[in-house]
Amino acid sequence: MIDNTLNEDLKLEILKEDNWLDVCNLSVSAEQKDFFPIPNLYWIGISRYEEHTELFAIKYQDEYVGLIGGGFDEDGKTGFINPLMIDEKYQKKGYATLATKLMIQYLVDNLHVTKINISHGKVNVMAGQIYENIGFRIYGEDDVDYFRCLEI
Repeated sequence: MIDNTLNEDLKLEILKEDNWLDVCNLSVSAEQKDFFPIPNLYWIGISRYEEHTELFAIKYQDEYVGLIGGGFDEDGKTGFINPLMIDEKYQKKGYATLATKLMIQYLVDNLHVTKINISHGKVNVMAGQIYENIGFRIYGEDDVDYFRCLEI
């Protein structure tokens, strides 16, 4: 169960010159690197030069705990969320769920999307549970990933 008091203390902070390095130092556990192998520094580069994703530091009180990004999908109308990463020291506290909900609200309020896509590796069972609980439904899959959608 997620502690509702987190809602006031968990915030998304636009990634910029005064916080990006703190976020680069966050990482998933060694075991999780099998299905989340990309470091945050790489996501920052991708966001600026390929996907044009808006990245946010996930901050709980005064601590940076993760990274999340969102923007328009390839069709220019549907939103997407990618990446979502919570540092190994801060996992299993509800931060991923709350950060995802905050990103959904950001995409709806700022990009006016009515549909949001997300994908995750099939081996990443925890991510699948989080997305399923929020309301994302599987609409496709390949050998490695599930593709999910949330209708707003």
